[in-house]
Amino acid sequence: FDDGPSARTPEVLEILERYGVKGTFFVVGKDTEQAKQWMRDIVAAGHTIGVHSYSHDYPKVYASVEAFLNDFAQEYHLILEATGVAPQIFRFPGGSVNAYNGATYREIISEMVRRGFVYYDWNRQTGDAVKKTPSSSVLVKNALSKLEGTSRVILLAHDSKRYTNMVQALPSIIEGSQTAGFSLEALTPEVRPIIFDYPG
Repeated sequence: FDDGPSARTPEVLEILERYGVKGTFFVVGKDTEQAKQWMRDIVAAGHTIGVHSYSHDYPKVYASVEAFLNDFAQEYHLILEATGVAPQIFRFPGGSVNAYNGATYREIISEMVRRGFVYYDWNRQTGDAVKKTPSSSVLVKNALSKLEGTSRVILLAHDSKRYTNMVQALPSIIEGSQTAGFSLEALTPEVRPIIFDYPG
């Protein structure tokens, strides 16, 4: 789940608890007491917390390698202060290769890996992060279609105040994934990443 914590976080945590599955939350900025409490709730429930971004402002984050490192450090220290957990994994805003970081992504990746961090892209998405969020049934279909022949899935979903449809879709996504034979686990640095192909 990208972009949390949010007012949806307690709802997502309740659903994950109900099904006994673990998730991964790549969080952003939000230096408020409420946001910090939601981060603590994520960790207390046994889920993985990772860095997504502090500002989530793509032109600012990807302006230079230094800009990325500064933004990352700000969120890293916010998570550490709030939860006592030093995050080891992260997700690039927009994924590791996107329209904003063509000039910098190779150097950023090299530096982050050198520092011992592991990053995760995705190979499937719910499609919830668009201007007009699709219905929950469409999100479920996006998440579960064509699972045959796929052995590993990292599913991109979002934890954001306006994504109530994502919360509504989550039980069916969990049940459908389990029916298809998948176990749902949190990402850890030991999990082999799924990463985008680099343009040649």
